[in-house]
Amino acid sequence: RTRWFGRSLRCGRGGRAGELEPDMFRTTPLCMRQYLRLFGTCRIPRAARDDVRTCAEARHIVVMCRGHIYWFNVLDGSGRLCISESILRETLRSIREDSIAFTPEQNISNAVGILTSTDRETWARCRETISSMSEHNEKSLRIVDESLFVLCLDDNSPQSPADMAKCALHGTSVVESFMGSSGMQVGTSINRWYDKSLQLVVCQNGAAAINFEHSVIDGYTVLRFASDVFTETILRFAENIRGGFAHRSSAGMRSAEHARAEKEEEAAKTASFHRIEWVLDRELLTSILKAEAFLSDRIMQVDLQVLEFANYGKNFIVDQRMSPDAYVQIAMQVAYYQLYKETACTYETLMTKKFFHGRTEAGFVVTEESTRLAESFDRNSLEVSKELLKKALDAHVKVVKLGSEGRGIRHLYALKCLSERGRAAWWSPRLLGATSTVTLPDLFKGVAWKKLNRHVISSSNCGNPALRLFGFGPVCEDGFGFGYIIKDDNMQFCVSSFNRQTSRLIAALEDTLLNFKRSLQGQTTLMPLSPAYGSMITQKHVIPFSEAKN
Repeated sequence: RTRWFGRSLRCGRGGRAGELEPDMFRTTPLCMRQYLRLFGTCRIPRAARDDVRTCAEARHIVVMCRGHIYWFNVLDGSGRLCISESILRETLRSIREDSIAFTPEQNISNAVGILTSTDRETWARCRETISSMSEHNEKSLRIVDESLFVLCLDDNSPQSPADMAKCALHGTSVVESFMGSSGMQVGTSINRWYDKSLQLVVCQNGAAAINFEHSVIDGYTVLRFASDVFTETILRFAENIRGGFAHRSSAGMRSAEHARAEKEEEAAKTASFHRIEWVLDRELLTSILKAEAFLSDRIMQVDLQVLEFANYGKNFIVDQRMSPDAYVQIAMQVAYYQLYKETACTYETLMTKKFFHGRTEAGFVVTEESTRLAESFDRNSLEVSKELLKKALDAHVKVVKLGSEGRGIRHLYALKCLSERGRAAWWSPRLLGATSTVTLPDLFKGVAWKKLNRHVISSSNCGNPALRLFGFGPVCEDGFGFGYIIKDDNMQFCVSSFNRQTSRLIAALEDTLLNFKRSLQGQTTLMPLSPAYGSMITQKHVIPFSEAKN
């Protein structure tokens, strides 16, 4: 994975230099502003509100291993890569060997990064204390803040898609007992710094993932980054194959012994790296232990499972002259109704990057048509369901089109914030905290507004051949997070909840997708449902959370 890491640096340089070809939606170029904040950006906790800082001159990266933080330079003064892949590989190997020398107790005592998993007010207070304790601490925080990104070297080897999804989302919680201790965290959950815009997670077996901070960048931006790295990896692989044949056929090539000696000499070199040693008092150490315990609690509450649906994908749906994204969205709504016998507020992330500085719009995609289909799907003939499905898809596409054109309702939240602050402009620090003289409009006090802002199903479509999985956590206590990728002949779903019946919902989703296909193919009867929507979890393409533990 060293090559993947090196190519990440090269691809990231293009975004920082403004050299990337514009993203396109059909024939419309999209705003590229977010790429300036993909590298060298950090979210800084403050008492009133967070700051976002981007260091355009960043030349170094931060490497985290077993909770310890290391850093070294990877770019020269002109922003070009100044380290070879072989030196990079040896440097990372040396860092890992250095971290192994510490005890689990020393690891957790230095795991300041775990404080970034706490609520923002707690982390703001702790960070202020850390900074005020010594100039060394203040400089160390700045090193992390201004780094290009964080590389998390995890010492586990995920064996399933669900394992990898857990590593990417929150790391692992593994507690071991040692002499004189009731238990010590040795999992990878201590090996993160969530304030950074970009974290690359690499495991011992080569499994790799990206974890990004959502405040300043969106999934589409990270997807372009992953796609560029993937494409360059394939191209370099092809060039190496061609170059290998040409090298072997060259009459003037150097001897194999000479080439091998040069390679070994290069591999023996390492970059000069530094390990950050924090100056912490007992109160801060207690805060770290407390943060670890609360994070472990939260990890235990997350039920995360993966469905790799291999029956069909985009090609089949397009052949029916239907929108693949709308098709999957309606399937999720029907599956939820099949299990819970009610509809729920369903949020789909819609991209608005065709506008200058555009981010996303909130797509609230439960419609009368989708509700009608969900309520009657298991009672109708497949022919009737086919017609209702088409109407639900048409209604969904209309909602998505309006949102993507900026005609959604997210601006209402901005109006609510302004109303809560009175007539004081929220961007004026001088007026922050001014006494409000305006009553909150009734719109924001009603039941409808509360229901609309409780996203029971939060969903996002983000994928291309560069990714196997994409996911995130639920956004409310009784919600589900649906990350999905639609490929030509298959679909991947990463579904999460806080101790709800994720496995049953996934099984219901699979049943729904199969029955949608049956109706479109003209079959007359529904496929028998999985008993209690539970039997499907024994099949190889659904990985239960309970089987995903290390």
